[in-house]
Amino acid sequence: MTGLFDAEKYMHAPSLILIALSYMLIAIAFAIIYRRQEDSPKVWKASVVLVLGMIAFNFTFNLSDEVVSVPIVPLGVALLSWLLRRKGNEGRWQRFRRFAWLGFLSNFIFLTASLFAMPLDGIIYPKSETTTYMMDVNKASLIATHSNSKEVTLNKEELQRQMNKMKQKKIESESWYYGINEESGYKETFPYILTGSVPKKGSGLETLIFIEEDGKGLLITPNKGHQVYFRLEESILTGGVLEE
Repeated sequence: MTGLFDAEKYMHAPSLILIALSYMLIAIAFAIIYRRQEDSPKVWKASVVLVLGMIAFNFTFNLSDEVVSVPIVPLGVALLSWLLRRKGNEGRWQRFRRFAWLGFLSNFIFLTASLFAMPLDGIIYPKSETTTYMMDVNKASLIATHSNSKEVTLNKEELQRQMNKMKQKKIESESWYYGINEESGYKETFPYILTGSVPKKGSGLETLIFIEEDGKGLLITPNKGHQVYFRLEESILTGGVLEE
C-alpha cells in the first residue's frame, strides 16, 4: 500500500497536509459510492473491503532521493473477487466491487500526494537556506571529533548573527581529500561537530553538522537530500583557531 503507513511522512508537514487531503478525498469518494449504490453493504464491511483493495504489487524506484512506489497489479481486488464470488455468488461481489476498486485507486491518490509533496517541500523548506537545517541554535554546542583538534569554544552570538548571511558554496570534496599530505600529516578539514541545533519545524530533517577548522565553513549532512556546504564571513569559533 502506497503512503498509508509511512511513519516518516507524518513528521513532514507537506506530506502530512497532502496525506490528510488524500484521506478526505477517499472518504468523499467512499460516501458518494455508498449513497448511490442501491444495495449497499454495512459501512464497516465496505471499509474493510476498501482497505484490502489497497493491497497491490508495486514498482518501486528512487526519484529525487525519495522512494516512489507505483501500484501495478491489484492483488487485493483479485483476492476479494475470488473470495466474494465463491459458490457462484456474483451478487455479493457486485455489492463490494466499487469499494475494492476504490481501495486500489487510493494508492494512486497517495502516490500523487507524495509527488506533490516534493516541490512543496522545496518551497516551504528551501535547501539553500541554513535556517532550514538549523532554525534554533540556542542550545547548540561543540564536539571535537579528532584528538588533534584545537581547544575552541562555539560563539553562539556570532553564529546567530550570521545565520541569514551564510553563502552556499560548492562542495570541494576532492581538494579537501588531497589537502591531506605526507609532510603535514593527517589534517581533518572538519574537526568539530555542531550539536543541539534544531531544524525548521515540520521539515522532518535530522542533520549532522560539521564545522571547518577555521570556523568559517559548515558542512551539513541531512537524513534526506544532498550534503550542503555554507561559508561564513567570520569564524564562529573562539580560542585556538588559526587565522587565515
